Amino acid sequence: MILIRTDANETIATGHVMRCLSIAKALVKQGNAVKFVVADHHPEQLIIENGFEVICLNSVWDNLEVELERLVEVIKSEKVSMLLIDTYYVTEFYLEQLREYAKVAYIDDIATFVYPVDLLINYNMYATECGYEPQYEAKGLKTQFALGSSYAPLRDEFLNVYKQISNNVSKIMITSGGTDNYNVSGNLLDRLVREPWFSNMDYYVIVGKFNTNREILLEKWGEYKNVHFLTAINNVSDYMKLCDIAITAGGVTTYELCACGIPSIMYTMADNQLEIARSVSERQLITWVGDIRDNMQRCMDKIVENIRTLKDDVQKRKELSIKMQDCVDGQGADRIAEAIIRII
Repeated sequence: MILIRTDANETIATGHVMRCLSIAKALVKQGNAVKFVVADHHPEQLIIENGFEVICLNSVWDNLEVELERLVEVIKSEKVSMLLIDTYYVTEFYLEQLREYAKVAYIDDIATFVYPVDLLINYNMYATECGYEPQYEAKGLKTQFALGSSYAPLRDEFLNVYKQISNNVSKIMITSGGTDNYNVSGNLLDRLVREPWFSNMDYYVIVGKFNTNREILLEKWGEYKNVHFLTAINNVSDYMKLCDIAITAGGVTTYELCACGIPSIMYTMADNQLEIARSVSERQLITWVGDIRDNMQRCMDKIVENIRTLKDDVQKRKELSIKMQDCVDGQGADRIAEAIIRII
């Protein structure tokens, strides 16, 4: 049995659960039994809808050490061989204790400390530049690594995507994570509506499960025929293929957009998004307009400025699309599953 320990709620983006679901499905495809373990009931429905059993610890999502005794009981009763963990709230003590009872894999993107684990996964483009190996060797750890964008754990719908770049831009995707606590989607629509070409385009706005501004958005923009709100969709790649440009926060969506080859503009709104933003910007894959926490309006203006640039340059959009798909091929979940199985 392989257990996956993760969470999602109004604070923790659903991207953690989504990427774990991709890995879980890849593991099942390769003949493994998988269950999920969560702190509370928030992410249960999403996981169950995807066909997996959930064990709720009834614990505290931001203080993991209090759940150790209960989690160890689960590991023993389920005869767990590997525990995959995806949460920022791990501690060195927490990981060390769990390794007494099972192999441990951890998904990282912030390198807070040297994690005492058997497998460390960081699928970000910059992961190979983090200097993991010498740090772990210095600690005497025999940790194995799965690093770089070839390990981006995307769903099967992102495999072998063919992207047709249109000569004209008429459809724009707006995505802001599962919660969008800063109401970026609303602020961006407020800014876009001032443009003379606003009514000539369709806007596909992904509204996450825990988006606290959902009702406000629907009330204000629901009557606009060119503004389409997408909730609880399971075919987001179809919309990515449909759209000409995407506006996105950092996170796993970045790699989905790359796999689909949709020219994109990025903003950030959380510390864990900054490195990926710098990375895609340095590689000239995606333009980063800044962090909305510093200046929301300036970011909105820069997004519109970049839409204008991409709108008028079909050749640039074609070049960006090719570069993005060269970076991510959609097979990362299978590669992570293979790395986990090798360790087991």
